[in-house]
Amino acid sequence: MLEPNKDRVDYGELLSCPENYKLDFAIGTTYSLDLDALVGISLALGLGAETDSDLVHNPVCLLEALRLTGDNIALFCEGGQIHLPSKPSPLYILLEQMVYQIITEKVKGLSHYPSFHPKFWLLRFLHCKTGAVKYRIAVMSRNLTFDQSWDVTFSMEGEKSSKRSSQNSPVCDFLKYLLINFPDSDMTNNKRKKIEAIIKELPYIAFDLQSKEFNDFEFIPVGIPKGKNSKYDITASQYSLFNERFDELLVITPFLSKRVIRQLNDNASCDHNSNILITRADSLAKLSDDDCSNFSIYTLRDEVIDGESVISEESDTVTAKHDIHAKLYMTRKGSSSELYLGSLNASQNALYGNIEFMIKLSSKNRYLNLDKMKEALFNVSDGENPFIEVYPPEGAKEEESPKLDKYIKELCRCPHHAIAEETGERYRLTVSFESLPHSPEDIAIEISPLLSKKTAVLSKEVIFEDIELTKLSEFYKVKVSNTDESVCRVIKIDTEGIPEDRERKIVADVINNKEAFYRYIAFLLGDNYVSSSLEIENMDLSGTASGDNRKPVMLPSLYEKMLKTAAISPEKLKEIGYLIDSIAEDNVIPEFEKLYSTFKKAVKL
Repeated sequence: MLEPNKDRVDYGELLSCPENYKLDFAIGTTYSLDLDALVGISLALGLGAETDSDLVHNPVCLLEALRLTGDNIALFCEGGQIHLPSKPSPLYILLEQMVYQIITEKVKGLSHYPSFHPKFWLLRFLHCKTGAVKYRIAVMSRNLTFDQSWDVTFSMEGEKSSKRSSQNSPVCDFLKYLLINFPDSDMTNNKRKKIEAIIKELPYIAFDLQSKEFNDFEFIPVGIPKGKNSKYDITASQYSLFNERFDELLVITPFLSKRVIRQLNDNASCDHNSNILITRADSLAKLSDDDCSNFSIYTLRDEVIDGESVISEESDTVTAKHDIHAKLYMTRKGSSSELYLGSLNASQNALYGNIEFMIKLSSKNRYLNLDKMKEALFNVSDGENPFIEVYPPEGAKEEESPKLDKYIKELCRCPHHAIAEETGERYRLTVSFESLPHSPEDIAIEISPLLSKKTAVLSKEVIFEDIELTKLSEFYKVKVSNTDESVCRVIKIDTEGIPEDRERKIVADVINNKEAFYRYIAFLLGDNYVSSSLEIENMDLSGTASGDNRKPVMLPSLYEKMLKTAAISPEKLKEIGYLIDSIAEDNVIPEFEKLYSTFKKAVKL
């Protein structure tokens, strides 16, 4: 547990379907979102591929993954924290129906907007043969991005029980909060109904820790309503973390506030060797000696941070250094131990404003204590400690929040909408804001449709002319810059007038000839999507014709696949019907359409 060199978690593997199960529905939350990472999750959930699989470069595989998961994923993120993809594709339009922005309201006593900050997944699976239900819940500190910082994750699975339990009530309350912020439209009604059904089912789901180290758990969705007149509050008396004195205390937090660390410090034992604080070096500037006098303080060694940094694909410069990003609190009092983990930093924002998600795991001293945590984290047995002990610098100071990010956050809270109007074969796109945040003179703001190169200076009304159908999207790029830096983010704006056949045009652009059509059919009918993707790459669809007039012909192997599918998985044939309805008539071979019609009647689709 928590050994950096051994206990590594692959995000795609964490969310992929158990053997012999298929995804029914997935609910995820993240503060920041990388659309490329969401594509990877779609590959994992839809095709059972790894999140960094080469299938992402195969348009046929990518199309099928996004099509399969589009109706089965609801991902909620902080408004204004969607990262700009490196190479946006028209297929990313299919992500629109998965992504929902959360815009939090101001909290009394805070000078800024709180953040929607939980990192959480709840997945519902169905057994492929019996239809048995299995749930998986994951609580983590990692955002849905490609950041390789050191994070922490906990997951467990559960199945139906005849007994009703209140243990999952906090998760139900969390889902109800998400539904309050869920758009109300015909397109989202099915997802709303699925989430409501999950809320009704969760009291009868028994999650199993499957661990000798932990004997109980409790979900804590910090900041959301709890009943009519209260909220989930991790500083409340029912939780020990901020209300009791401990024999041992371990705090791992990348970001912190002076007041919160002092509060934890006051609850810690006076024995300097019994308490550890692990954080980032640049966070120490906020602390004085008195704030953390009972802690031994550690940060990652520079060579570890530098060794895990990455090179941008578009330049030779290092774009990010990978530091601590885990949020974890271990307490021991007598023979009892507790482990809190999730999204909550030891900061004022996290405790008194943000929406967070944590889980508390209960244990005993013999399984969970500071020595065992040090052994795991510091690699004492290997002699390769990735951490170094440090001390707070003189002159503590509080950092200001970045001004450019703050502007985008405020822009998301200005009422806005967009309208697409047909002008011949193309479209006019009008983006309107009822008001705009005040911006200093040295800040420049631009906006553009995500898939278009057209850019305009942001104003209350911006018009983009001559936009192609497949470039229409509810995703818009916003760039805020001053003389020193710039920030690019993607925001989602409800856009009226987007034609219903936009998705069909995107499909037709991928399946744009008869060879591509046959390859997609072969892919759909494969037993395993990953092996099918390799198979179709090597298929010879040229037939026996020669010269420039060679045409693809129906292969016997494809006919055999259809026979097998009709016998074993007839529901897969419905996917072929979707394809035929989506693409242009000249891309469908008449002989195949006739053959498909015969199969369709045979299996009574």
